[in-house]
This record gives sequence, structure tokens and C-alpha cells, in this order.
Amino acid sequence: MPFGIAVVGLDHWYTAFGVLEGAAKSEKTPLIGIAEAGAERREEMRGKYPSALVTEDPETLFRRDDVALVAITAPTSAAPDLAKRALAAGKHVLSVKPPARTLAELDAVIAAANQAGRFYGSFEGMQRLTPRVQLLRELIQSGAIGQPMAFYQMGHGGLPQPWPQQQGDSWWLHAENAPGGAWIDHAIYAVDLARFVFGGEIDYAAGIIENRVHKNLSLEDYGASLMRLAPAGGGPGVSLIFEDTWTAEPGGGAHRQQILGSAGSLRPEGSDWVLTKGGAAETRHPVPPGPFFNLEALADLLQNGQTPPFGSDDARANLAACLAVYESAARR
Repeated sequence: MPFGIAVVGLDHWYTAFGVLEGAAKSEKTPLIGIAEAGAERREEMRGKYPSALVTEDPETLFRRDDVALVAITAPTSAAPDLAKRALAAGKHVLSVKPPARTLAELDAVIAAANQAGRFYGSFEGMQRLTPRVQLLRELIQSGAIGQPMAFYQMGHGGLPQPWPQQQGDSWWLHAENAPGGAWIDHAIYAVDLARFVFGGEIDYAAGIIENRVHKNLSLEDYGASLMRLAPAGGGPGVSLIFEDTWTAEPGGGAHRQQILGSAGSLRPEGSDWVLTKGGAAETRHPVPPGPFFNLEALADLLQNGQTPPFGSDDARANLAACLAVYESAARR
């Protein structure tokens, strides 16, 4: 039976377009509809996805029996209410990241998901269904680098765009819409990745949250954090060093990842994970092809009564860890 997808809000278009493209090409997870407040964007979507119902009213999609999952790509400030309404209508929900501005907001959504008996997760968790992340976890858990010591992540980008190829005011740039700016924008993915591949929880968090280029923004354009992950099985912690910015020129920037262990290191290069051991000895581990937003894999799990590798507990743990960095920075 098809597992229909509805996309609500196009504000976080970086994610929305990935979901739309995947669902539009899938028989298993077909695109049923799009709800969007902006009239011009609705017309653009009607032209691009003529078989989908494009509407201003999300409830029109929540009422449809052929919609199984609602993907919320509206601003974080709107996401909790939309999620509760979709859950009350019996839909599974994938939420924009971050999924809420506070833990209290998120806890209310999680309670609604539990009451409805439906899946609820945040989009950063979708990476756990990708071959890239599954291979990384396998390499680390198999001891390929020995005892994990540290994970470095850096995302140096420009200001978020309100729409493709457009510069200007984006929902991301306003403190009423999100709990943070440049740092949480990308670091929340790294937090989720670390918790999954190392198998543990973050027990220490500190950070620097500043505006270094865009002084008038109500949210930061630069953030750096030091966190410690405690492995679930015990043993030494893993240091997590994440640095993320919106300070690069449009179209510029740089992105890096590296994981250090007592017996080697791992880094992404092209479509491979590169394992370095014994100085210069390198082994390339090709990543099997697969979409980042693997809606079909998620649908298979949910339709078969299996538990996905992420959910509401992960959404909460990821947000809590990120908020702890902001709280630490505020105390400086």
C-alpha cells in the first residue's frame, strides 16, 4: 500500500526540495500534496508537481486518508503546532530541524505523538538511514580506528537564502523563529551523527556564540562548541568539536569532518570514507549510493511495525544538547 507524503511549509526549502523530489519519483512514498502560505510559491509548485494537491490550508492534507506522513518544513516556531495537528489526525510526522525552540515545546509534541501512537522525528535523524552514516557506524563500532577519541566538524557557510538563488530576509535570521542561528543550523546534524555512530549521550557542553560579521542579526553568525559524549557501554568519553558559521561570502565556504581514534582516523572524501592507519597508510571504503531523505526505507520500517533508528527521544536529546551549548555561552 502506498505511503503518501504531504509537505507542509516551504520555508526550509533546503529540506523541502529533497523530500519533494524523492516523493515525486516514488511509487512507494508518493507525493500527495503541498501546503504553503505563499501564493507565488504555490504556483511554482503547481507547475513543478502537477499531480500533487497544492493548497494554502494544511488541514486539507491532514484530512486525507492517502497521506501517511507529514513532512514539516515550515519555520521552527510553527512546527510544534503543525506537528500536534498532524498527529491528532493520525499521521506520522517528520519535523524541520530544530523541531522546537524549547524543550517544553518539544515535550508537548512528544506527548501528542505518544497519545496518537504515531512516529515523530526530526529531519537530522534521517541521516541514520543513509548508507554513508551506516557505513561510518559500522567502521567505528568494529574498531577500525581503535578507541574513538574525537570528532571534528566544521561548516563555514553564508547566510541562509529565503529561496533558491535569492539573497535577503530568511526566517532563520529571526530569534522568534528558532532557538539559535548559524551554530545549531548545522551542528544539530553533527550532534545526532555523534550520538548514533559512537553510541552514547552528551554529558558536557560549552560554547562560544557570537556575531562576528553580521552584527545586527538577532541570532549568531558564528558558533564553536566543545562537548563530551559518554559511550553507553562505559569507558572514556569522545570529544566533539563543532564550529559552524554564516560568515562566508555567498556561494563560498568550507566543510570538514574528521574522526580520530587510538589506532587511526576517518574522514569523508568524495563518496568514500578514508581510513588512515599507521601514518600514511590509507584505505578507501566506498559508500553505496542512496538518497539522504530515504523516505522509502522509513516507510518500510513503519509499515512493517519496526522501530526506525531515530525518533522522538533522539529529537529531544539532540535539541537538549544544542540548547546546553547556548546556555553555556550565555553564562560567559
